[in-house]
Amino acid sequence: QKHIKLDDSGAIITEKMARDLNVKRGDIVEIINNDNKKAKVKIIDITENYLSHYIYMSPKYYENLTKDEVHYNSQYFKLNKKASEKKLTNYCDHHENITSIQYVSGISEGFYSQMESLDSVVFILIVCAGALAFIVLYNLTNINIQERKSEIATIKVLGFYPKEVYDYVFRENIILAFIGSIVGLGLGKIIHAYLIRTVEVDMAMFIRTVNIRCYMIAIILTMAFTFLINLYMRRVLKKIDMVESLKSIE
Repeated sequence: QKHIKLDDSGAIITEKMARDLNVKRGDIVEIINNDNKKAKVKIIDITENYLSHYIYMSPKYYENLTKDEVHYNSQYFKLNKKASEKKLTNYCDHHENITSIQYVSGISEGFYSQMESLDSVVFILIVCAGALAFIVLYNLTNINIQERKSEIATIKVLGFYPKEVYDYVFRENIILAFIGSIVGLGLGKIIHAYLIRTVEVDMAMFIRTVNIRCYMIAIILTMAFTFLINLYMRRVLKKIDMVESLKSIE
């Protein structure tokens, strides 16, 4: 975690704002305050923030820009464990100089409750992707076995044990599934970056990194589907009669 120092040489803006304005450290941006006074602000650093846009500057830098005295209209507090939100809210409601109060915990809970609706969408996408993988693997394996019926019957005649026959046919599936998983992770990262930037709203920034655990789960699920297909298709191999090899034109 990087600590950013705020000094009197400029202002710090949030990352999402920097991307929307297409600015970087050292650039100059123009701002307008509540009194419609314009000022040019130098950006000295960019901070990570995921909800809303903010500009941070020191009181001295603000006074030098606007030639006005700083007037504070909000205050941040960190409540201790013994403090009661209910009592504090009750006190603020009866204080004429306080117009509103917000709790970080309440904002966080509200945001997560809105995001919960996406969980069902993600679950549906995972189920559909799993069903698609299952169907594709099943069809490809079935076609592969049907096309190589005479070959499989021949190796049975040559005395291959059932496990050796299974490994002979299904080893290809496992290798190809693993290679496909690795390639899919690279393509998935590109698609994920595109989707995140597409669905973002102006006032929020989503996390762009993907946890390594998600990659591992994707590989495990793909390989699990492959093993299930291989296990299911064993009965197809068992039904192949060795006499088929004698019927072959070869």
